[in-house]
Amino acid sequence: MLASSVAGCQGTGGAGAAGNVLRVATQQKPVQLDSCGPSNGSELAYHNVLYAPLIKADDKTGQLGPGLAESWSYSGDERAFTLELKPDLKFQDGTALDAAAVAKSLTQCKEMGNQVPDEVAGITAAGDLTVEFELSEPYAALPDLLSGRLGMVASPTAREKEGERFASRPVGAGPYRLTGYKPGVSAELTRWDGYTEAGTLAAKAERIEWRILGDNSALAAEVLAGNVDYAWGFSTTLVEELKGQPGITLGGNDVATGWTSINLNRSKPPLDDVRVRRAISHAIDRAAMAEAVSGGVWTAPTWGPYPSGSPYYDPAAENAQPYDPEKAKELLRQAGHGDGLTIDAVALNTFPYADNAVVLKEQLKKVGIDLRVEAQPTAEATKNYYPGTENLMLISAMGGTSPMYVYPKFYGRESSANVGRVETAATPLVRELLTTYGEEEQKKVMKEINAVAAQDVPFIGLYFIPEALAWRDDVTGAQDTTSVQGNVNLAYLGLDR
Repeated sequence: MLASSVAGCQGTGGAGAAGNVLRVATQQKPVQLDSCGPSNGSELAYHNVLYAPLIKADDKTGQLGPGLAESWSYSGDERAFTLELKPDLKFQDGTALDAAAVAKSLTQCKEMGNQVPDEVAGITAAGDLTVEFELSEPYAALPDLLSGRLGMVASPTAREKEGERFASRPVGAGPYRLTGYKPGVSAELTRWDGYTEAGTLAAKAERIEWRILGDNSALAAEVLAGNVDYAWGFSTTLVEELKGQPGITLGGNDVATGWTSINLNRSKPPLDDVRVRRAISHAIDRAAMAEAVSGGVWTAPTWGPYPSGSPYYDPAAENAQPYDPEKAKELLRQAGHGDGLTIDAVALNTFPYADNAVVLKEQLKKVGIDLRVEAQPTAEATKNYYPGTENLMLISAMGGTSPMYVYPKFYGRESSANVGRVETAATPLVRELLTTYGEEEQKKVMKEINAVAAQDVPFIGLYFIPEALAWRDDVTGAQDTTSVQGNVNLAYLGLDR
């Protein structure tokens, strides 16, 4: 990553920052800031304010509404999708944000091999404000995807000019522009006065001074000293340090999807046997694991993709395999493993995944499963899980945004959870979902997928990990920053000083 050519912000020290300057901090480190670049999830908070989406998903309900585009529609044969842009838009570098610029920006993404689905065969300008997507087959997920990273269009002029450096010098059309950046250390975002409201609120602060503080103690000390106004994305141990402190409010994102999980390689024995997968799920005391790992901060077990606070929650997906060690032993016996079995696995070596691995090993031992698990850095663990290795389980996390993204990603044949690319009972239902139009009809297919997955156990959910938040009393809008789109939306934040 290259540092921005503008002066990188140093992070302010001392309480009572002058002017309308919002000081924020997190432990999350983005890989890069290009909306079409590789993602680890940490960059979404940046994207939410540096870019404006083509279609805006309501942060609480997920309902789609106008963003940079004021309307959209499918053709009669569902092989074309058309966006009508708002007039008189521009990017932060002055480039006109018209149909030609949007088509060029999204084509750049497609050429990068990121974000643009294979079903999109081409993107062209069909007029000054009309963008047309040519589809190779009907694809109902496109509006939802255009409300996420795909729809956060970047200036094609700036991306072309900067090349690889664009990842640290992004130019969008959002309410804030990046005016300083030290990768892994800090960033400075300044209100862009040229912003035309496009779903996302206009900037309330003159400037956001953003620091990445990886150490819990350092982050806690800065919040307590009054040097941080708003913090998110920190370890649960920090919650205990901040609880009850005067002038500080704690909250959490209970609407976004994020959970710890176990990915399963179902293409190889013994995990190709659904009885073994069900046995493992029955052997896990999810509530006890969450309590042990988080100290009681995280409390909600999961079997399905959405928490109870989400508009996409399906209560029928809950408790699919309740904790029942005896049932687990019986299923293993039926599968021919009455004398026990050994499973090799890897886990991410960060919190809470390595901790989950320790608890999981003890819980599975009680039903006769010897889990040989090694905690490794993310890149190494992922590499050592994929086919060709002996590791059949990856202890990590899952998450997502709209259901039209989540269901294909987690239940489809090409999903990251389906490392062996196994065709399952859910696979044709995922295909059906992607060609089903209308929210209510889509929800019916989702419920069918949930019911099938409850029996098939394509992966094992453990517990939800809602993101913890903390803010000082003079911060406004903090309660509104949580979003179903994932991570936080800092556009809501202001100061009452």
